[in-house]
Amino acid sequence: MSLTKDALQHLEQSHKTGIEVAEGHALVIGDQFSLQDMEKYQGQRRRFRGKFSTKGLGDFTRYLGERAATNTPVFIDRDDMAARCYLDIGSHDAPGHCDHAATLSLPKTPEFIAFHRANGSTFDQEGMVELIEDWGHLMTFTNSKGEALERGKVVNAFRKVSIDDLTSIDSEKQEHSSQVGVMSKVTVKNAERLPAMIIWRLSPYEGLEERNLEMRVASLTKGGPGFRLRAMALDANEQQIAGEFASRIEEALPELECLLGTFNP
Repeated sequence: MSLTKDALQHLEQSHKTGIEVAEGHALVIGDQFSLQDMEKYQGQRRRFRGKFSTKGLGDFTRYLGERAATNTPVFIDRDDMAARCYLDIGSHDAPGHCDHAATLSLPKTPEFIAFHRANGSTFDQEGMVELIEDWGHLMTFTNSKGEALERGKVVNAFRKVSIDDLTSIDSEKQEHSSQVGVMSKVTVKNAERLPAMIIWRLSPYEGLEERNLEMRVASLTKGGPGFRLRAMALDANEQQIAGEFASRIEEALPELECLLGTFNP
């Protein structure tokens, strides 16, 4: 098919000025037919786009409650204590661009961070005293008999704890004692004054309820008094915390579809 002179001149001029495509939202220009987006030259964007990120549970749910359409899915990642919603996700038959997203990443509280740092750690006498002085307002204490101990007396007991060398063939391992060799046993003096259990009362993540988290105290006598802390049923507690996190979002956004898991558009 041959082209007229006027048609050839029109094509040549179009390569200089650009050919409109995508309903005028872009131009094809130049000999290489490169695509130029015209959105920035227009009075408005073609569609709303943006990424809202927050660490506040209330801010996240309020943002979605004011902007998300009914049945928009919210994806809740219980493992990472995070959630995400694509407000323009569309549907299977009419998918959206997923350019408008809201993301929540719930941070641990300083108290919960301190609890995790203490879990599995070994402290000398000074370290235990400092831990209680820093975080004792969250703690209650019980001895091996289940009797409550006063915080001030617990601090004093840790300061004054000492070790006696005893001759024994007893192989029994008791609270705050351990077997060393065959004939030597070392036992912490006044063990009944030391806590066998520390109960922390704290909110693990911002916006979630306070709860009790238990931590067992074991004495180490090798090389001088020492104490190891171990959280009890931590996995089960963290599952409960994750369940509360998901429930909070579901309760705040009853019109949306809350799903456990992640989604990558």
